[in-house]
Formats: sequence, C-alpha cells, structure tokens
Amino acid sequence: MAGYHPILFILLTAVGAAELGLVAYLIHTFDRDGYPGGRGGYTSDDFKARLDYLMFCAVWTVFFGLAYVAFIFARAMFFLASIASSALWLLMTIIFWAVGAELWRQVSCRELQTVEALAWTALALAAVTFIVSLFAISSTRRKYGYRGTYYDYDYRYQ
Repeated sequence: MAGYHPILFILLTAVGAAELGLVAYLIHTFDRDGYPGGRGGYTSDDFKARLDYLMFCAVWTVFFGLAYVAFIFARAMFFLASIASSALWLLMTIIFWAVGAELWRQVSCRELQTVEALAWTALALAAVTFIVSLFAISSTRRKYGYRGTYYDYDYRYQ
C-alpha cells in the first residue's frame, strides 16, 4: 500500500497547484475589478484574509509536495526525506486544509464553491496520504526505524 506514495504526493501537489491558480486569479480579479458580478470590492477584510490563508495553504502544499516528490524519485537518504518527516508534514497539511476548507462553507458564488471543493479535495488527499505514510512507517520500522526513507521500502512486496 505504501507504494502509492509517489502517486498520492503528485495528486496532492496537482490539487494544490489548481487551488493556487484559482485563488491567485480571484485575488487579482477582486483587487482589480471588485467582486465578480460587479457588486463592489471585497465584502470584508475577513473575506480577503480567508483568500490569503488559502493562498498560503496552496503554496505550502505545492512547495513541500514537490520537494517530497523529488525526495522520493531521487532516492534521498537524509532526515527530511524520511517517511516520518513526510508524515509530520502531512499532519500539518491536514490541519491547514481543514481550517481552510471550513472557512468557505456555504458560499454562493461558483468560483468560491470551486475554491471550497478544491480545499476539501486537498484535505482528503492529504488524509489518505497520511494513512498510507503510517503503513509505510510500520513496514520499514523493523529494519530502519522511523527514519527510514521511501528508498528503504521494498515496493516489490506489497
């Protein structure tokens, strides 16, 4: 089961990149033209802060997701490339996306509904990847401890 790690990290990074692009577009549009549909600028400072928070979540996910994908494919052998390190990052990412997704509940604009849907998708992917990380930790723990890397996991025997 832990062999799906690269695929899950790539999917999580792709969803983060989609969220980043959409939120960046919305911030640019709201700054330039106001709220879609011509109803004026930001509805509140809270609205802008929520968009900024989701921008942070998306950048966090894309930056570190690409780093872990590179670690996996480069067969890196240091602590930041360990399974335990990625599990800790995934736990933080789950918390960030859970807060971000909850901030956009019950919005009426289609663009903002897409932002919410991508946030929930990123949360679900991060949670599934975290669970798979736990399986990878348990499979490499006997031989390498919690510092085992993805390179240490033998993907042939899944």
